[in-house]
Amino acid sequence: MSTGDYSEIIHEQAQPLELESATTEPARPPEASKSVEGLSIAEAATAYGLSVSSIRRLLKAGKIPGAAKVPGSKGSEYRLPPEGLEALGYTPKETQSGAILTAARANLEAEELARKVKDLESSLALEVVRRESAEKQLEAVTSNLDDLREALAKIPRQLEAPKKRKLFRRSS
Repeated sequence: MSTGDYSEIIHEQAQPLELESATTEPARPPEASKSVEGLSIAEAATAYGLSVSSIRRLLKAGKIPGAAKVPGSKGSEYRLPPEGLEALGYTPKETQSGAILTAARANLEAEELARKVKDLESSLALEVVRRESAEKQLEAVTSNLDDLREALAKIPRQLEAPKKRKLFRRSS
């Protein structure tokens, strides 16, 4: 095969995304990516005093728990949670690189807190809807109770003994 044949095969296999006319989003949904924050390979190597190639070997062997490949600014990149490296027995170095690890942990904690705040906000919104519904039901029950009280007030008048009537009319 010549190189021209390969370019035809590659051209046939690569299909561009088709855009719908009403939107700028692709017609087929994008693949779901894991949203894992953590250290890049270089940051992890610096923070834990390892070489980049050691980190890559651990990644290739699948030994770092929680490591994920995510889209980055220059393509896909690995993000390593500090807990994954610590689970393997590595400890962060007490140098300036420790600041990188601290910042990564702070980012993880901030994301976790943001998720918790979002959950609490949605719970609060649900409770507001429930409260409004309960208030409407209370108004309906109160209205029915007022109607029943009015009806009860009329009952004694209706139960009063009727005036005696004469059973027979006298003919005159």
